[in-house]
Amino acid sequence: MKKFFQIVVSIKERTALCYTAAMCFYLFFLFVFKQEGASLPHLFSLLVVSVAAGTMQLAAFSDLLFKKLAYGWRLVVFAVPFGAVLTAFAVGFGWFPTDQLGAWVLFGVIFVVIFVAITAGIELYFRLSGRKYDDRLDWYRKSREKE
Repeated sequence: MKKFFQIVVSIKERTALCYTAAMCFYLFFLFVFKQEGASLPHLFSLLVVSVAAGTMQLAAFSDLLFKKLAYGWRLVVFAVPFGAVLTAFAVGFGWFPTDQLGAWVLFGVIFVVIFVAITAGIELYFRLSGRKYDDRLDWYRKSREKE
């Protein structure tokens, strides 16, 4: 039961982060396209997509389903199904005019750019925090040598 609640809390946290990010992008595009308000179905669809994203992140990037899987493959395991879910919701909830090829291209480009930017940001964060902890560990070892 403890494991179940850990999974639920992890999905909840990831969902909250995804929904906040999605709302920021949604508000940005409402501003760019000079829309006066947000529709309730769009907000609900973003919430459901955020739950799906949180669940897929947990499945792809934890050891819950895949014990030994390279990071690159984990990215694929997340990106492909999430792209499919995102596309289904975009079509189902009319996020953009689906009869226009340019809208599809823009949708795909935005998905790839955001995915690459987030992946690069996470990679940079882990490298910087890893370097910080390496420096602290070196300092600790040096201070222990002096004793």
